Amino acid sequence: MMLAERDLLQAWRRSLIRFEPDISQDQIGLSSIDLRLGCRFTRQKAQKAVVIRPAHDFDPSDQVENFAGDPGETVQLKPRQFLLAQTLEKVFVPPRFAAHVNGKSSLARAGLAVHITAPHIHPGFEGPITLELFNHGEWELEFFAGQDAVCRIVFWEVKTPPKLKAIKVLGTYHDQQVPYPSRKKR
Repeated sequence: MMLAERDLLQAWRRSLIRFEPDISQDQIGLSSIDLRLGCRFTRQKAQKAVVIRPAHDFDPSDQVENFAGDPGETVQLKPRQFLLAQTLEKVFVPPRFAAHVNGKSSLARAGLAVHITAPHIHPGFEGPITLELFNHGEWELEFFAGQDAVCRIVFWEVKTPPKLKAIKVLGTYHDQQVPYPSRKKR
């Protein structure tokens, strides 16, 4: 079952779903919550004659550039440009919920896609959400880091919540600090 406005308000007020920094009530819509563009980004390095096999033991460290902006700083996305970004809000999804991140239709009409194929957020997830920004349009798009709402999160009630042990073992990308973290063994 998808949570609608009243359910979202109640879950937020009871701290069942939490955000850092906290959201404001005006971010809550009819069946979703708007999230803002954060200040951490990852750009792929342009490389000729390099073939990447990301489905295998691929460590992106040498192929990407992580960088941070300041709140209020402009972020530009040229036509056909790809950029990983994180939401400003760190999201806390309890085990009894799962979520999806979706684009906003007003921004999609300008050509912005906020995720390519990875909208699902597992029960128990904690951290900023990584967005896969791509400008499909003809216009250069500009956003203010830390301010502009660029996506929305939708919450679903899970019929049988997973056990905390399973969440710790199976959960990926919890509390990541950059949009494309290194996969090197620590």
